[in-house]
Amino acid sequence: MSIDEAKELLGYHSGRSGNVDDPKWINGFLGSLRPFKGELIEHNFIEVMECMKVLQDEFRKDKVGRSIVADVVAITHLARVWASPDGMLGSNKILTEEQTTQLNLWVDIIQETLMWLLDDAPEEAFWSYEMYLEEEL
Repeated sequence: MSIDEAKELLGYHSGRSGNVDDPKWINGFLGSLRPFKGELIEHNFIEVMECMKVLQDEFRKDKVGRSIVADVVAITHLARVWASPDGMLGSNKILTEEQTTQLNLWVDIIQETLMWLLDDAPEEAFWSYEMYLEEEL
């Protein structure tokens, strides 16, 4: 995946892309939660993380592209808010307890990765993600 492709994918997953008719926007990380179709899509989480891997050098720059950070923050913030007890998914009991736990784990991993990448610590950035992948195998 190229840097441009990773940026484009993050835009779809965050719902910030203007191409709202694209299936990737509709079924991306946030798109798949609104409206929620009953199933969390792990592939979306993995794709977001793989985008972050491709873009890790972008995060190390003194001036990180605003849209990259905005996409990642939108993914983490909105997913967490929507799944919270007062959020649209939580308050309506749309997610099961297991789905809420799973979604919060993905958001935690994405958020931690962002923190380490912005702190110029690429060795630590993907540790939790790698542990997640090992546990899933």
